[in-house]
Order: sequence, then C-alpha cells, then structure tokens
Amino acid sequence: MPLPIGYMYQEKALGAGTVGTVQHYNIEHVPAGTDVNYGVAIKIQDEAGVVADKAPIFGITTKRGYAMGDDYSAIKDDHWYKGEDMGVLTEGAISVPITADVNRLDLAAINADGTFKPAGAGDTAVGHFLTAGDKDSTAIVYVNLTSVNTTATATPDVSGAGK
Repeated sequence: MPLPIGYMYQEKALGAGTVGTVQHYNIEHVPAGTDVNYGVAIKIQDEAGVVADKAPIFGITTKRGYAMGDDYSAIKDDHWYKGEDMGVLTEGAISVPITADVNRLDLAAINADGTFKPAGAGDTAVGHFLTAGDKDSTAIVYVNLTSVNTTATATPDVSGAGK
C-alpha cells in the first residue's frame, strides 16, 4: 500500500530528490534501468536511466510523493525500482545527497555512485550548489542540463530532401 509522504516526514534539510525551489524546473520521465535512489545523477543506457558514474549526466532523480511499503519504516529506504517510470529533473534546483562539505555557489560534480560533491581539479561540473551542506547530508544543487555536453555524430537532414 502506498504511504503519502509530502514534506511531513522529512528532517529540517530537504530529503534527497525534493525539488528545491519554486522557480522554473523541468522534469522528464524515463524508465529505471536498475533500482535507483532519489537525488542521484543518472545517464541513459539502453533507453533507460541508470546511475551515472561521471559527467555528462542526463539529470537527477526526483522522489515520489509516496513510499512503497506497509508501514512508515519503508519511507527511509524507498527508491525507484527497476522498470518504474521515474521523474528526472533536467533543469532547476533539487536536493541531493552530498559526500563532502559544500559551500553556497560551489561548483557541483558527481561521484562514481551518482551522489554529489564540490568540483575539484579534473572534475566536470554539472551545476552549482544553492545552499551549503555538511558531509553525508543534503544540499540544493541547480542544474540546466538541456543538451549540455552533448556531441552530435551526424548532421540531421532538416531540408526534407531525404524523404
């Protein structure tokens, strides 16, 4: 039985995968290629979303408004299950799990498990943090990933001559 969550059962910091501002944001929907946690970076592989291990990324998974389970202990470990149609934020601000202390306006990079950290030497930034956060908690990151870091392999025929 699904359990409604909303903002009721969160700590003071927004839970991973929660949209972080009321400003414009864009959410795409893709099937989960594996089980995927909320608030992690994903890439597209075999037409499904899987955890990204490096940039570029497709987007960041949102959380759903309910948990799959029979009691409230299910909320803590809930995630997107393989095959589910999951929400993926491609533009806007979202709360993400962080593995190091971050400061407001630090550039954001991803770890091999799709979680976030401040960008360091050699890291490709995917966005920037809007809030500060302590290691092993959450912070709000802003991304605008629409066609970012993509390379076309061929020029599309838009003239109509190929028809």
